[in-house]
Amino acid sequence: MKRTWTIIFLLLTVTMVTVFAENDHDADRRTVKGIVVDENGEPLPGASVLAVGTTIGAGTNAKGEFSIQLRDDKEQVLRISFTGYQPVEMSVNLKTKPDLSPRIQLQPAPNELNEIVVTGARIERPLKDEPVLTRIISQKDIQALNPMSIETLLQYELPGLQIVYNSMSQLPEIKYQGMEGEYLLFLIDGERVSGEGADHNVDFTRFNMDDIERVEVIRGSQSAVYGSNALGGVINIITKNAARPFTGNASIRYAGTNGQRYTVSAGTKQNKFSSLSSVTYRTRDAYTIGDSEGKATTTVDPDGTTIEEKANASTTTVYGYEIWDASQKFGYAFTDKLSADLKGTFYHNKRDIRGSNKYQDFFIDYTVSGKMKYLIDENQQLSVSYIHDTYKKDKDYFVAGFTRTDYRNRTQTARADYAGTFGSHTLSGGIEGNFEYLKHYMIKDSADASVETYSAYLQEDWKITPRLNVIASLRGDYHHVYHLHVTPKISAMYRPWETVTLRAGYSQGFRSPSLKELYQEYDMGGLGILMLYGNPDLKPETSNQYTLSAEFTKNGLNFSVSGYHNRFKNKIAYASLGDGSQDMQYVNAENAKTTGVEAILQMRMDFGLTVTGSYAYVDDYQEVNGRNTSDVRPHSITFNALYARKFGKIGTHFSLNGQWTSKLDTYSFLTSGAYQWVTYDARTMCTLNVGMTLPRGITLNCGVDNLFNFKDKASDSSLQLPQKGISLFGTLNINLADLIGL
Repeated sequence: MKRTWTIIFLLLTVTMVTVFAENDHDADRRTVKGIVVDENGEPLPGASVLAVGTTIGAGTNAKGEFSIQLRDDKEQVLRISFTGYQPVEMSVNLKTKPDLSPRIQLQPAPNELNEIVVTGARIERPLKDEPVLTRIISQKDIQALNPMSIETLLQYELPGLQIVYNSMSQLPEIKYQGMEGEYLLFLIDGERVSGEGADHNVDFTRFNMDDIERVEVIRGSQSAVYGSNALGGVINIITKNAARPFTGNASIRYAGTNGQRYTVSAGTKQNKFSSLSSVTYRTRDAYTIGDSEGKATTTVDPDGTTIEEKANASTTTVYGYEIWDASQKFGYAFTDKLSADLKGTFYHNKRDIRGSNKYQDFFIDYTVSGKMKYLIDENQQLSVSYIHDTYKKDKDYFVAGFTRTDYRNRTQTARADYAGTFGSHTLSGGIEGNFEYLKHYMIKDSADASVETYSAYLQEDWKITPRLNVIASLRGDYHHVYHLHVTPKISAMYRPWETVTLRAGYSQGFRSPSLKELYQEYDMGGLGILMLYGNPDLKPETSNQYTLSAEFTKNGLNFSVSGYHNRFKNKIAYASLGDGSQDMQYVNAENAKTTGVEAILQMRMDFGLTVTGSYAYVDDYQEVNGRNTSDVRPHSITFNALYARKFGKIGTHFSLNGQWTSKLDTYSFLTSGAYQWVTYDARTMCTLNVGMTLPRGITLNCGVDNLFNFKDKASDSSLQLPQKGISLFGTLNINLADLIGL
């Protein structure tokens, strides 16, 4: 702990010395004013104006106006951008044109390929130039779906993704193209998320939809700059920043007992300073799913003999919550070259009391993070960052009158990254120290454990020709128990024609056992019938992944198809101790493999209609004693139709979103050593959203979740988060800046 703070202090001290040593020449600055408009000449509030190669930027106000201070001793380039529009760059020379007041008109983008992404290599670049296959869930996609939770958003946007319900913790789990939650690395603004909700999954209720600007997704272990445990992929949630001289919003989403959300935010973006404050209150009631007939199952002993066939009736309760979220962001550009960001968040979840329990669960998290970025020159940058994240679970024994902390996960990460472009080569590298502390009720006597890991990566991005780009990288992870492990990765992008892009990649993944997998000793149910043990002798998991994709883009048409193959070695799973008891232990189980194909088609028509469809096939094989026990549905389809049109000053949109998942037949392994042959039916979910944007920044939406009133069976909850049927919702958003004309 002290060592970490010492490192951070030294880094910040050196940086601040640089700040005061550099003469910023404020007296040599002049103010450039202008206006940004859309294709119809209407103002674009919230457009970004950035002086390229500097930390100086501004946003436009309600009238599309901006004001930015620039040096008058040299020519500079302004980059003007707005989501959904083609970015524009213009040169500014205050010596030759001292009274510059430009009017910039942006044109709609036919697709999202010019959107800037950061997840592949922590380097900003257009999506079309990213060799690592990346998907974006944009703000437009989020608004069209208008979801209550991150799980709903991901399920409708990512084919091959399943949200599972953990009956023990009564919390959701995620599976993405055959990968469970422990293989998916969730990030917020590029930083890891601490804490565990359901088994090996983050607490998804930490993600507040009103704070999310967009989501960037990398499938598999293709990126070298993030955690070694990202064998299945990286999901980076990018949060909102202040985009205008004054930013203010008040929003309500109301669906009665099916969920309510109330948010207020305010902020500013000036020449050097930015700030955004946000507070949200969320609540949802518990509901119960019941089966009158149960689910038909066939139980088979290990030698294949049928023991019994039956259908058991059951119920599943999904418990509600009452959540407060708060966040504060500050940004400041000390000079043209040096900027800093500071962020703090707080999350408090008061969960519904489960059944007749004499206690109530409280989930609490707070984070503090800081980042400083120094632009060495126009082609080189250095950044240092630090984050402290503490997540805990308290039990309030309200009858006995005391509170106990059963779970606490504290992580600290310090990192330094460098990136520089030299001709056709972009070199990047970084070092990272991660310190994790865990107190867990599943460890004997609720004891604690800790681990330190150190990482370094080096990456070469070589643009061999204007049409061929190759990224090669090495990442080394040092674990204080498992020592050093090096993983190579390589990706290539080739564009034989302007309309066709081909990508291929190979990567190795590495995941060391978690502290729970190493040290767990837990009596399930507290009756001594079933013990769950960790295993200090576990070996790390490794993987080899191969990817291949092709993309065709012309005007508003975008079609891509991709394939991948994962092979795992020493995959960690539960297995019986084999001593005649029901006790289980984490072991390095039999090897596993996953193969899949994904296809995405999007068409944008000139009259305002956008149609998107995607299909995923997953061939997941997880063998236990010769039987495939995978619970991943092999086929899934997502689709979206969005119609948006403006009538005078009033904007309208209609959106239909859907998800279909196929039938699944599989074996379920029982603690008794027998197997159950289970069949899960196909499933279709749809949501309809209708909205209207009025003058003065008022937006109204109404919609229907689960449009066709689909009701899950309780016995299916191990495969998906159960839905109880149709739900109506309405939302109101007031943009306070537009309301008062700022």
